Amino acid sequence: MNWDDTIVDAAATDTGMRRLNNQDSYTIVRASKAETWRQRGHVFVVADGMGAHAVGEMASKLACDNIPHNYVKARSGTPTEAITKSYKEVGGLIHGKASANRDFEGMGTTASTLILLPDGALIAHVGDSRVYRVRNGRIDQLSFDHSLAWELVKRGHMDEEQANKAVPRNVITRSLGPDPNIEVDIEGPHPVEPGDVFVMCSDGLSGPVDDPEIGAFAANFHPKDACRYLLHLANLRGGHDNITVLIVRIGPWVEPAGDEEVAKVTAENADNGKRTGWIKGLTSGLLGPKRRAATATVVEEHLYRSGDCPISEELVDRLAEHVRAGQQTAIEQTWPVDWTKLAGLRRRAEKLRNGGKLRAALKDLGESIDMLGLAGRTHRKAAG
Repeated sequence: MNWDDTIVDAAATDTGMRRLNNQDSYTIVRASKAETWRQRGHVFVVADGMGAHAVGEMASKLACDNIPHNYVKARSGTPTEAITKSYKEVGGLIHGKASANRDFEGMGTTASTLILLPDGALIAHVGDSRVYRVRNGRIDQLSFDHSLAWELVKRGHMDEEQANKAVPRNVITRSLGPDPNIEVDIEGPHPVEPGDVFVMCSDGLSGPVDDPEIGAFAANFHPKDACRYLLHLANLRGGHDNITVLIVRIGPWVEPAGDEEVAKVTAENADNGKRTGWIKGLTSGLLGPKRRAATATVVEEHLYRSGDCPISEELVDRLAEHVRAGQQTAIEQTWPVDWTKLAGLRRRAEKLRNGGKLRAALKDLGESIDMLGLAGRTHRKAAG
């Protein structure tokens, strides 16, 4: 990457439909000077706190406030050494607070950090918040879930389908706070290409929303819009947990002229992927290391999950059904919805879908999802 490369980022966070407090946090720290960027890069963090009462909120905020601060102020060491040191310092800080006050017992947080450097994208990670990369019509999970389910699959005790059925998703095996000597996963630096989109999120998003859905929205819409659509899609699917999503696009956002242009770009990207030996076909489960060439360096990438994320008729139809079901719930519970606007969006989305303009249809469905999600949150807040 270069210092003057355009980066478009956005983030959104929400309590969800069931929780009273938001224990998620995020932060974006852009380097203000070229020299700072060359040494430490741009830093993005998502954290999901845990603990009774407000201690989870405190833990995630401590992580988002202090991880970038300690990392950037480090006067020596490589970025990998500096971010690892920062994680351990913050883990010790949270552990100290929990040990000193019985009310803070069980205090901890996940923390996923993306650092954009001259050498590429460096990831530091503890917990089950995720970092994805969307490129050439595929979405790759670049972070390993430190959860009981993933650990059991990794050790060969059960396959992914068995783990999903038998093991609760929210049981995590590693977090900042409980263990002062925490092990930090480091991935990369991964080569960065123009058009790459990085998505960071808490499990409040990755639980109810599938990877291909995350990839389709992140790849095809401005980060600010994609964040809105994804957050409220999670809310419409129950919003059982706090939800946070942060999206970083490498390069300027240019609104596609139409679905024909999207199809053209997708085809060109697919051809480029073939020329560079890009992985084709949906790969399920946990993947081993894959090598790919980069212009500056060659690194070993760990793609823990990888799959296609096109805007398909099946995706549009599935989301149209979610909007229909959400509208029915809104009617039954008297949510404050602009029914005329919603009906217009649904009609237009159906017409666009039938005309083969799938991106435009998905955009109208995204706006419908945003409307219903906001209305649902307003109704819940008014009901207490």
